[in-house]
Amino acid sequence: MISSRLHIRTYAFGDFFSAAFTFIVFFYLPKVYGHQDFKIAGNFFAGLIVIPLCWIIFYHLSGAYKNIYHKSRLSEFWITLICNFSGCLIIFFFISSKNNFLGYLYYYKEFFTFFFLQFSFTFLVRLIILSIAKKQLQAQKVWFNTLIIGADKKAAELYTSLISNTEKTGYRLTGYLHVTLQAGNGLGKYINNLGNLDALETTIENEKIEEVIIAIEKNERASLEKILQRLSEKEVNVKMIPDKVDILSGAVRTANVMGVPLIEINTGLMSGWQQNIKRLIDIVAAASGLIILSPLLLLTALKVKLSSAGKIFYLQERVGYKGKPFTIYKFRSMYTDAEENGPMLSSFNDNRITKWGRIMRRWRLDELPQLWNILKGEMSLVGPRPERKYYIEKIVQQYPEYKYL
Repeated sequence: MISSRLHIRTYAFGDFFSAAFTFIVFFYLPKVYGHQDFKIAGNFFAGLIVIPLCWIIFYHLSGAYKNIYHKSRLSEFWITLICNFSGCLIIFFFISSKNNFLGYLYYYKEFFTFFFLQFSFTFLVRLIILSIAKKQLQAQKVWFNTLIIGADKKAAELYTSLISNTEKTGYRLTGYLHVTLQAGNGLGKYINNLGNLDALETTIENEKIEEVIIAIEKNERASLEKILQRLSEKEVNVKMIPDKVDILSGAVRTANVMGVPLIEINTGLMSGWQQNIKRLIDIVAAASGLIILSPLLLLTALKVKLSSAGKIFYLQERVGYKGKPFTIYKFRSMYTDAEENGPMLSSFNDNRITKWGRIMRRWRLDELPQLWNILKGEMSLVGPRPERKYYIEKIVQQYPEYKYL
């Protein structure tokens, strides 16, 4: 990773200024063609800020703001076209509902003029940004530290394909990990042998790996599930050679990666735009819940304080997305030092629970402070229960696939 890499914020800023420029031109055009005086109305500046911000939110929900260097200019053309057409329809629906009806022809002209301006300016700015990113990749000014898992024939073929490919993709091959002791095909002459799979996590951390390419043989397929389980906890993009990918039937979603004969492994069940909408629902629901339920939160906190000695809130470390630990907030429902002898699961008749704690647990009032965790993005309103590391380790011993959650 180097400092000259374009950030996705550049894309968002470009979209904002494109939408603002479109608004100005669209506002000015009727004055020119209608031979009217150009007068700035009171709502002009409000629209100049609000409408571009609405476009940014709309683009974000559609999944537009991902890594610039992984985007295809052709795909971005169609995505921009569809998003702008849909967005313009929404905007004109609200505009036409507030204005007097001036005839269908008038609205058609206005709509397609606005759509043409919005799409043209937006895609032009995006095309410039993507072209700069493409030139950086071609000049090898930007790269992604890449690790190959595998050391036999397929790994060697992959290396040759990446090196001989005239379409630079930004892969900087840091080294490889071998799966079996018998593996070896001379790959070590070109890139570093970083050991076996036991060193997977430490290698990703020490070498600052961003891309992992799995290039294993048929006789090594038994290791594939374990490899994916371990990689599911790391912030890396995982790809593999497209050979009999149906062995992963239903477990992952795949998509072609432009320019390189690889497929991308997505361990999530939701697409980018679905995840963004889900996050928006989390934010709105959590913020609304904290505001609307604030009297109940204050009353519950007061009852906790008066019911027994100790702190109002109970803080506990849980494991979240990609294995990241975070502190969960709950109203304290047990007496102080309830786990002085170590982690213990509670039961209905647990004598460690206070009288008020039983009432809170019955109505789930002790869980309400977790709305703050949701608002911070540490957990979701709907999703797998974030568990303690102690119990995760116990579960994984019998069910390794639990890590996928």
